[in-house]
Amino acid sequence: MLESAVPEDWRRANVAPIFKKGNRQKPENYRPVSLTSIICKVIESIIRDDLVTHLTRYSLLLDTQHGFRKGRSCATNLLKFLEYVTACLDNKDSADVLYLDLAKAFDKVPHNRLLLKLKAHGVDVAIFHWIQAWLSDRCQRVCIEGVSSDWILVLSSVPQGSVLGALLFLIL
Repeated sequence: MLESAVPEDWRRANVAPIFKKGNRQKPENYRPVSLTSIICKVIESIIRDDLVTHLTRYSLLLDTQHGFRKGRSCATNLLKFLEYVTACLDNKDSADVLYLDLAKAFDKVPHNRLLLKLKAHGVDVAIFHWIQAWLSDRCQRVCIEGVSSDWILVLSSVPQGSVLGALLFLIL
């Protein structure tokens, strides 16, 4: 059986709360960005590139997915949507729209479901085991102005601020 080991300090993150908007006194108005090991980010980049190649080769991401993809953005998504709605109106068809707000979505990614999805997508076994080890026994603490909270075990989520986080979120 193939196994991977990821050093403990690569699975630990100091979380810096980055202000988004609204009242600065409310914790929900901050984005938790994980500050992790630089060498781990290099390994994550290599794994991300391999995963993107695999997902692209086997068309495992929908073409309509614009977020967190190279050459695509919220702006390109809006342009495609505008093009679609305009075509519907020109053809006197209706267009239904459903908006979802996935607040704190990165924090709610269940590790087991993500791993099952990676396996179902036929991800390379070595990469699968590395990601599994990288997600296992993750700990984080909040650091503000030189003061840190206690370490807590992370039971779900992909780390915001990591190289792999956004891609793993897309896979789910």
